[in-house]
Amino acid sequence: MSPPASPGEAPIDFWFDFASPYGYFMSSRIDAIAARHGRRVRWRPVILFAVLRALGLPPPMGHEAKRTYMQHDFERSARFLGVPFRRPEAFPAATHHAARAFYLLERSDPRTAMAFARTAMRAYFTEGADLGDPMQIAQWAREANPQLGEAADFAARLRADETRALLASAVEEAVRAQVFGSPMIVIDGERFFGVDRLPQIEAHLEGNL
Repeated sequence: MSPPASPGEAPIDFWFDFASPYGYFMSSRIDAIAARHGRRVRWRPVILFAVLRALGLPPPMGHEAKRTYMQHDFERSARFLGVPFRRPEAFPAATHHAARAFYLLERSDPRTAMAFARTAMRAYFTEGADLGDPMQIAQWAREANPQLGEAADFAARLRADETRALLASAVEEAVRAQVFGSPMIVIDGERFFGVDRLPQIEAHLEGNL
């Protein structure tokens, strides 16, 4: 058995929900930041509502005051970060098919899974594409890996018990890690919640915190 990775070698965990604007914003930055410090990122999509329910916490936009603020802040944060963004009409969206597809792809190649995730979030948050459509998910998966075969066959695999179990395991891991929002970045046990923590993440990796 290999020894556990030491700080500086272990991957940075990036927890997010596919329908989280802040998770989408973080996806545009975290890999480059990690690479500058010789680290790699482990992308971990989950169903945030399932994690929050298990932790006994309310939905992120469950109160009108918070919902009004966040809807304004999505646009403001996108402008500040220079990330293309248009709030989808179907917001929030069901993301279980996208998350299952990610973990199905990750079993063969994490880079393919990450490419799929970027495509899916960009299409959802710039074009309003349907994250809940298994066939659309399968088409994005085939863009990331043309060797997957027929889109219909991959879409069918998203409903298989084995594929459901992959996502269920990730949700359980997120609950143990106390992932109470999207995005959550975990670096050597240190947690950073929200895309506005990017300066602190950078400072932590530089050893200045």
